[in-house]
Amino acid sequence: MVLGKNNTVFDLLAYLCSLLSKEDERKYSTEWAVAGEEHVRDILNKYKNFLAVILNASANEYKFTDTEIAYLNKELIQLKKECKNNREDIYRLAIEVEKRIDMYSKWQNRGVVYRLEPLNTNHKKTGIAVYPHILPQWDTKKSERNRERKLNAAFTNYMIIRSGDVSPFEIIMHYWNDTGLLRKTEAGWEMSIALSSVMDYAVLETDERESPSGCTVRVKGIENEQIVKNRVLRIFDALFPKEYGMIVFPEILGSESILQAIKSRMREHPECCSFVVAPTICCDGRNTLVVLGPGGVECLRQEKTTPAILITEDGKNEREDLVYGNQVHLLITQELGLIAFAICAELLDPDYYRLLVDTALVDTIICPSFSPGVAAFRDTMLKGTPAKLLELYVNSCSAKAVSRNGKVAEPLACIQVPSAENEYCIRDIPRECQGICAEEICYFDVLVTCKDNKFSIVGVHRRCA
Repeated sequence: MVLGKNNTVFDLLAYLCSLLSKEDERKYSTEWAVAGEEHVRDILNKYKNFLAVILNASANEYKFTDTEIAYLNKELIQLKKECKNNREDIYRLAIEVEKRIDMYSKWQNRGVVYRLEPLNTNHKKTGIAVYPHILPQWDTKKSERNRERKLNAAFTNYMIIRSGDVSPFEIIMHYWNDTGLLRKTEAGWEMSIALSSVMDYAVLETDERESPSGCTVRVKGIENEQIVKNRVLRIFDALFPKEYGMIVFPEILGSESILQAIKSRMREHPECCSFVVAPTICCDGRNTLVVLGPGGVECLRQEKTTPAILITEDGKNEREDLVYGNQVHLLITQELGLIAFAICAELLDPDYYRLLVDTALVDTIICPSFSPGVAAFRDTMLKGTPAKLLELYVNSCSAKAVSRNGKVAEPLACIQVPSAENEYCIRDIPRECQGICAEEICYFDVLVTCKDNKFSIVGVHRRCA
């Protein structure tokens, strides 16, 4: 028996997809690329009773009755037998089933922010996980993803992730059931973003060791934590009332104390619709990023998965001593699509980047960094142009502590947009302080505007007493 009691249309969709290999996907996607209405109509007529069950189930939260399960099992066994050497019907049927499932809707939601398991219960058995696929609020018709020979390119409201494509990582989805990050305009929308490099005088508490596999350095925390905390909170207190859609701090300059203070301030003003990427926290060998939503609600925690490799003053390679895991936390939103939060070196890991862009189909990448260089990050961000990604990057001036020349490369902040009014989709936001960190509040004020599906970026380095 294929389907069991309480199975849903998502279990059915996963099962159909599991009958197709990636080679089958490519083969039949190519063959159906120029199919006319007549060819599609033949399939619809052949499986009209089968597809009618999907529409009937929509009135019952897409759960099947016992009678429907018995019918579907009979049809699926016959279908698998008939299509053993020709899976063309299975490919098209999977597409037609997905088309008959409405968008992920309110009856499925369980709060404003929550962890979202695969929608199908048979994901371990089939090796297929079904998730909602919500497009971002910009035109993705010319994205290279629409040219891929995959089922996901033909699906409308959902996507599949094959377990074999995820290894060695594990994807954890979260869902934010609200809007408000973007401000609507007559011809599109705009989003205000604040990126803060914070300061250049944070002092890291580190522990360097010689191991059998080479030199390592562990960041244990911040020596001048109270000074850093005061600086971060001064900046946050100045930014939060301005109601930025996104406030992003860099890597490493965080602590649980700073995080709790930011949460407390956000709870006092739940009406402010801002997402805050708090400075990451280094403790017990882990580097943890926390994303806060309106009201200070914790959307997700992401532990860094990729250690950095640094070059010391004497030319030695030194590895970040990191207790790294393999979980990649992603946030589904109704405005920015699927958001990933890459912690510094993660963005430069080709396997990690391919997981985000090719497997998980993320639309927005936010990268807080603590790095002496920026060139590799800009090069990687440029790879997001064909997929029409929105990418944000911010570094910290305090990263000069890990630089061989005692300086941090510029720019400290840059934005990559899906398309632009001119040919350049990436914009550097230059700093105006000449590298001299005064007792001023420091951040990059960025306005991203989408007008008639074309993006423009206005960025200013702001310092205020």
